[in-house]
Amino acid sequence: MVSSIVFETNETLSFVAGLARWISPPAEAEAAAAEPAAAAVEGEAAAAPAPPVPASEVTPSAYELECIAMEGAGDFTQLSTRLVAALKERFGSASEGEVEVAYTVLLQLLLKWELLEGSLLQLADELASSTEERPLLRRKLLLSLYGVVNQHGLSQLRFPLLTTLLSYCARANCLDALLGGADKRVATVEGWIVSWELADAQKKELWGLVFDAHADDAAATYQNAMKYLTLHEAKDLASNATLRERLVKAVLVTLRSPALLTCDKLAQLPIVAALAQDKQYAPLSRLLEIFAREMYGAYLEYYAQPATKAFMTEHGLEHAACERKMRLLSLTSLCVSDKELSYAAVAEALKVEAEQVEHWVVEAISAKLIVAKMDQVRSTVVVSSCVEREFGTEQFGRLRTSLDQWGNSVQGLLKVVLEGKAAP
Repeated sequence: MVSSIVFETNETLSFVAGLARWISPPAEAEAAAAEPAAAAVEGEAAAAPAPPVPASEVTPSAYELECIAMEGAGDFTQLSTRLVAALKERFGSASEGEVEVAYTVLLQLLLKWELLEGSLLQLADELASSTEERPLLRRKLLLSLYGVVNQHGLSQLRFPLLTTLLSYCARANCLDALLGGADKRVATVEGWIVSWELADAQKKELWGLVFDAHADDAAATYQNAMKYLTLHEAKDLASNATLRERLVKAVLVTLRSPALLTCDKLAQLPIVAALAQDKQYAPLSRLLEIFAREMYGAYLEYYAQPATKAFMTEHGLEHAACERKMRLLSLTSLCVSDKELSYAAVAEALKVEAEQVEHWVVEAISAKLIVAKMDQVRSTVVVSSCVEREFGTEQFGRLRTSLDQWGNSVQGLLKVVLEGKAAP
């Protein structure tokens, strides 16, 4: 192969000559490479590969001579531009191994010519320009550029290289290679933010990219939205169209998801509350408020309004799915208030027949919203524990009371133990 001649056997060639010769092979090398293919086409037995032509006997191509002349004249800027353009042309036709070696040689030359810092972002943009042509190779080379930035302490390029890499991996559906699995993504991003001491604008850009990358994953979208949206103030909503779009997407994904059953943290954000003043999306703000802390009856009243039905249809919010979530959440609220619930009380709150109560209790248990059992003799739901739909002053007070009661119980047990030890 031509690459073997250039990068392995011709040790007398300089990096520039070697790279230029790979880009534009001499006539002798091209002819030698073409002979086995021609023999195969004619049905002849392919001859053994000819030994490489010694470098001293090869006639360099015009391109190679031009590159060597530029190097001799010290015109490194123009030379690097020519090499980068030529690599772009050969990217899709040469083998992936050859392309990777060629880029490695180019980076070494840029470093030698002190042009690395000014060239890396241009190289990164070019590699990130297509997700159709060899996406895994492009990702690998982008990771190499990112590694070069860290290796040579080019801290001013680290963030723009990272955002280019993130954006590309998201578009090429290979983000896990950079962030890790779903359980590691947030920790990875937070690690970059802390170790690099990113400015607020950089944090917003970074979390915004991560948010966009996980639009199809409801749990990840909610998790990333909480990181991204908390960086903004309510007043930013009117002037930032991208922020508004991401906010609406976060709320819609949350409400549509059958698995995201608590959304109080999202509803409490000031920027989310500001959505209530948005003429187009005020109905969405009201729906989120209902799902965060109100009961099934409130949802039915709101849904009965023609404008609400039209809005929900327009934005893909299915009434049946919303009913299911609201019944489960309403049952959870009932369990917070009372540890024993009659079937009749549950049926009234959920607007169902008494015979359906057990079904909804099982659903809530399966969703890990409550821990309870059913006393069918007394037609009663006995609650052991449940999830808090929202956590504010009232919930904090309830938690404090429970902790005080637990502490008193422990003190009582310790007192009994100590008195037992002291007894003769």
